Amino acid sequence: MERDRALTLAGGGSRCFYQLGLWSKWGRSLEPRLAGIAACSAGACVAALALCGREKHAMEFWKIRRRHIDRNFEWERLLTGRRPTPQYPVYRDTLLHAFEDGGLERLRSLPFPLLVLASAPPKGVPKALATLTGFGAYALERYLHPHRVHRRFGQRLGFAPLVVDARTCETADELIELIIASSATPPFTPVGYFRGQALLDGGIVDGVPAFVGDTIEGAKKNLVLLTRFHQVSRTGEKGRRYYLAPSAPVPVDTWDYSRPDLVDETYALGLADADRYQDQFDQFLAPCGGAK
Repeated sequence: MERDRALTLAGGGSRCFYQLGLWSKWGRSLEPRLAGIAACSAGACVAALALCGREKHAMEFWKIRRRHIDRNFEWERLLTGRRPTPQYPVYRDTLLHAFEDGGLERLRSLPFPLLVLASAPPKGVPKALATLTGFGAYALERYLHPHRVHRRFGQRLGFAPLVVDARTCETADELIELIIASSATPPFTPVGYFRGQALLDGGIVDGVPAFVGDTIEGAKKNLVLLTRFHQVSRTGEKGRRYYLAPSAPVPVDTWDYSRPDLVDETYALGLADADRYQDQFDQFLAPCGGAK
């Protein structure tokens, strides 16, 4: 079977549990066709979990590990110099759990690349200023252009894409560093470091890294799985890309670890949409030039 399809997974924090719902229905048919995957932020986490074959173990571990969390931001922690957000250790421990029992080895042995996007700040700009500038630009662009799928302001300000094939990570710790760097969203996670380089969330460059998926050798089509609800005009076939978005607003917010029930609803929406979009998915896998 020819590996001639790319998959792009958008970021979105906890919203990416939606993608796990889709993968649970489509993964068995899609994986043998994959020439590669492009992902950033929590989309990279989803890809790694799914390709390790431990996504269900990781979901259950995440629910147990976050049991103590009833608030996503605790202002009083700032008064004692502590991190005001509880997400980072839960996120890291969940990844560590996923890469146990052969998970890392399965990912490293993949016959196609898992390309993870992170954002490299402009050279010479202090980390704190780069963080404020990058996420400030992201928030401003989302306010001014709420329906835009691909962000542009970050690259215009000098943030550069750094793309790494996750298969090159030699240890679980190195792979975790890569995914967390791609997800680095202070104060929810610290500034990321990978192989000595300070990095921020890949979403500053583009939270829907289809441009990375387009570079995958041998890929004739690129399935782009979004994690935000978009107008129908923004989805569907766009050249070599095929965009699929949630059929309704995703229940959970980006860094919400306090409501596992909303995570379950988000995963269930992915399951339901896999059935809803089955015809489009089959069309995406159909031979190029075949009947549509």
